[in-house]
Amino acid sequence: MVGLVLISHGKMAEGIADSLSMLFGSRIPQLEICSLRENHSPQEFHDQLLQKVAEVDRGDGVLIFADMLGGTPCNQALTIVSEKIRLIVGMNLPMILELLGMRESTDVDAATIVENGRQAIQDAGALLLAGSESSPDDDD
Repeated sequence: MVGLVLISHGKMAEGIADSLSMLFGSRIPQLEICSLRENHSPQEFHDQLLQKVAEVDRGDGVLIFADMLGGTPCNQALTIVSEKIRLIVGMNLPMILELLGMRESTDVDAATIVENGRQAIQDAGALLLAGSESSPDDDD
């Protein structure tokens, strides 16, 4: 099974992990978080990230999800990317749910995970308004 590390500025990774525990239970195997705090240096974050990756790697690789491209968490993760350690940026809950659904039964497909995350980004109000405009009138 592919290991999973969520990385972010502040508590975003912790919040996503908390939401995942509501859906999958309190202990999700091979899941760790690594949060950059104000008092962390990039090197301290890097060292913590290496430790978290080692904790979840059981030989099938590790997928790291970062909050955003170009930030310290992402930049530090980029230094360890390899064929076995992949990095996806712009994490959101639906893309991680997609991974958790596929990582035990199929090969992990990063493109599918990214596409699922993209599809989850919607202007729900516009969808609602568009749906109400196209619904048939009951008066006809």
